[in-house]
Amino acid sequence: MSMKIRCKRFPGFLIGLVAGAGLISLLAFKPDYFQISKQLDIFAHAFKQVNLYYVDDPEPGELMQEALTEMLAQLDPYTNYIPEEKIEDFRIQQTGSYGGIGATLGQHDTSLVISTVYQDFPADKAGLRPGDVLLAIDGNRAAQRSVSEVSDILKGAPGSTVEVAVRRGGKRLKFSFKRAKVHMNSVPYSGFLKPGVGYIRLKSFTRNAAGEISQAWDKLAEKQTLKALVLDLRGNPGGLLNEAIKVSNLFIPKGKVVVETRGKLNQWNRTYRTPNEPKDADIPLAVLINHSSASASEIVAGTIQDYDRGVVLGQRSFGKGLVQETRELPYGGKIKITIAKYYTPSGRLIQAIDYAQRDEEGRVKRIPDSLRSRFTTENGRAVFDGAGIAPDLKVKPTEMAEAVAELYRGHHFFDYATQFRLTHDSLPPVKEYKLRDKTYQDFLSWLETRDFQFETNTDKALARLEKAAEADGYGASMEESLKSLEAGLKRLKSDDLAENETRIRQLLGEEITSRYYYQSGKVAMGLRYDPQVDTALKVIQNSPRYHRILGFERP
Repeated sequence: MSMKIRCKRFPGFLIGLVAGAGLISLLAFKPDYFQISKQLDIFAHAFKQVNLYYVDDPEPGELMQEALTEMLAQLDPYTNYIPEEKIEDFRIQQTGSYGGIGATLGQHDTSLVISTVYQDFPADKAGLRPGDVLLAIDGNRAAQRSVSEVSDILKGAPGSTVEVAVRRGGKRLKFSFKRAKVHMNSVPYSGFLKPGVGYIRLKSFTRNAAGEISQAWDKLAEKQTLKALVLDLRGNPGGLLNEAIKVSNLFIPKGKVVVETRGKLNQWNRTYRTPNEPKDADIPLAVLINHSSASASEIVAGTIQDYDRGVVLGQRSFGKGLVQETRELPYGGKIKITIAKYYTPSGRLIQAIDYAQRDEEGRVKRIPDSLRSRFTTENGRAVFDGAGIAPDLKVKPTEMAEAVAELYRGHHFFDYATQFRLTHDSLPPVKEYKLRDKTYQDFLSWLETRDFQFETNTDKALARLEKAAEADGYGASMEESLKSLEAGLKRLKSDDLAENETRIRQLLGEEITSRYYYQSGKVAMGLRYDPQVDTALKVIQNSPRYHRILGFERP
């Protein structure tokens, strides 16, 4: 009998396993060279013995990949092994480009569904739509396949042909088209919030992110004079360090420090300065961040803040102050290693978790406030290290009630928009579109046919109470009281939809708009209901308040 064995946890001595002789030569000057050599020797012999003598047939590749993954997980979440088969995905993350059809997939119940179609790429030109259920690719059934597996199949060399079959509104449709080079723009939307106040959203720091901002800026300036700008970095996980420097340079004069990196090796100790003259060093600027703004986003926000160049608004950022570099491995793989920590112009390390300090169970914790140090901006405002970028002006995120969250999780907005698109060939321009009362009422009626339900914390507490009553022998005597509580809770939950009508209208309108005007339309609709954007507008259009926040006025 033969079977594959997978290793979930490998012994601690694998911490000594690294990328081979190349890394040993880098570390040969260290006093623990003998320990490194010793641990590699132990591992090599143990690996050989397991493969020779284990009762079943191990899979060497899987064992090694598990060993590498577990070893690197002991360091930090950003130091990763990238096997050869994942290199293309890694490249896409850095460049935003790939060969494919220009659409994304999602799992919807038991079906694979087209979730997003990007404008002017092959899927869009062929006529695929969000909500189409994928049935087959090149005659092979898509059922029972995972999203990642089908996504890999749909990718391919530009110019190669692919045929897909989908179900739309009960009809089976076939589309045949050629793959192309697909580039996911770092700037999905730009526009005007008010006359003279521009808005640019940056979703990632892939190659040419700064160039895309500059192009969007120029297009706005062609339409009307820009008097102020809002740069939206919310939800931006970061990306390339050099793009963060270039984006900062759009607002910061030439020769200014943007970021300093410090690592174990001298070659990683570098100071990065703005290489060019800025696009505009004076235009009033608001930078939006939230808890998901990380890494390169924090470099930009921190630089803008340290030079008092603009007001940072929103919620405290993620807190990733670590720099990674990829190194080549044999047989086509790579390893991404944290090689340095980065510091903002004021000297702040904004890393929120010290992965070198763990408790007895190996858990990491956030750096406590008592260990955070005080720094100052160019105008003398106090800023602190150790916990991401704290905004100059805090704005609470829009909370989502459980009823609304379940509408989103259950694909109810998505499915209604799919059905709406089948019966409406066009929609007014985004600036003119407003969700009609008739559409909203139709959505509520449609929702009743789907037996929409959601569970609250009160539901869970009531269920626990019923079990406890049964266990204590009070079930029969409390039956009427429990039924009364259930009926009351049902009425309250029914009222939740009415109480959250504004939020439901917003999300439904965004989803419907996206079916006609793609992702840019969805973003534009969302800005109408955005409290963070509203706050940015109030600040950026109030010159005395804007300058007071930045410390230009002294009491």
